[in-house]
Amino acid sequence: MSRPVIAMLLLAVESDELTAVPAPRLTTPLWICAGVALAVAAVCVALAFMPKRTRTARRPSGAHAEGSDRRAWLARIDAVVHDYDARRITADEAYARLAAIARAFASARTGRPLATRTLRDLEREPRGGDAGNWDALRMTIAALYPPEFADGGHPDAREASVATAAGWVSDLVERWR
Repeated sequence: MSRPVIAMLLLAVESDELTAVPAPRLTTPLWICAGVALAVAAVCVALAFMPKRTRTARRPSGAHAEGSDRRAWLARIDAVVHDYDARRITADEAYARLAAIARAFASARTGRPLATRTLRDLEREPRGGDAGNWDALRMTIAALYPPEFADGGHPDAREASVATAAGWVSDLVERWR
């Protein structure tokens, strides 16, 4: 039984059926690899000499922001009341200044530009994690609107005084977290 196996092995190893194979043509693949390598090298050199983007320093907001001292904001509010009491400004000017102080304070604390935002803009502003602060700002600006823009015959305008409006803005400054 072992003899037929040996004969088969001899048939598989016979060199009569072996033929020479021509050498593979590698020039085209080599040129493609060389081109890709040059392109990668050019990209690497370009990236190495590209100017780096400088990060702009974030303005600090919150308690570390410039102008976050509550006493300074309260002093500005008191100055408006003092100017109104001394008749240096009218009630309309006092309400406008108080609204500007409230917006400037919120801008300094949040880092968002709020100086020119209307009440409608503030209502559309996303609340985020400091929803209580935004609600207080909206309520303060909403309370200042009737005295600031309504005529003297409007019931809300008659009830409000500059001192009352200053109290609203002071509450906003004191309660902001």
